[in-house]
Amino acid sequence: MFWAIFYFAIAILGRVFTYKKEIYPFFRWSLYSKTPNKLVYPYILVKKVGDSILPKPTNILDLYSVHDLALTDLNLMVNNFYQDTKPVLESELNYQGIFMKVLPENSEFTLYIKELDLSVKDYKNTEKHSQVLSVKNNKIIPFERNN
Repeated sequence: MFWAIFYFAIAILGRVFTYKKEIYPFFRWSLYSKTPNKLVYPYILVKKVGDSILPKPTNILDLYSVHDLALTDLNLMVNNFYQDTKPVLESELNYQGIFMKVLPENSEFTLYIKELDLSVKDYKNTEKHSQVLSVKNNKIIPFERNN
């Protein structure tokens, strides 16, 4: 009990009297102020796997029998693919990363992003889906918005 009161007193003193408002580098009072208010979540819908056309666009995470990757690894690969293609879309270069080898050749898929504004109390109403790009025959086709 003594140590709990001791650490609590140091935390309060650090919060009140220090420049960075904390004493312990691992003790974050400002955790919620450090989290982003805008959440961007990329996902991929597959239309065609090799020569087989799917009846409806399917999330790539549901096609584990095709790619044989763990869901965590694939989710990270989708996120990295989105981050890697941002500069590619701006400069019109050809992306040749490892993600293009996840599905067989002649596959077609579309990269989307889901955006949420977490600063709003009812954040589910701020959900917005946007198409970023499509891939056909291992060629990236950027989605052009009519602005």
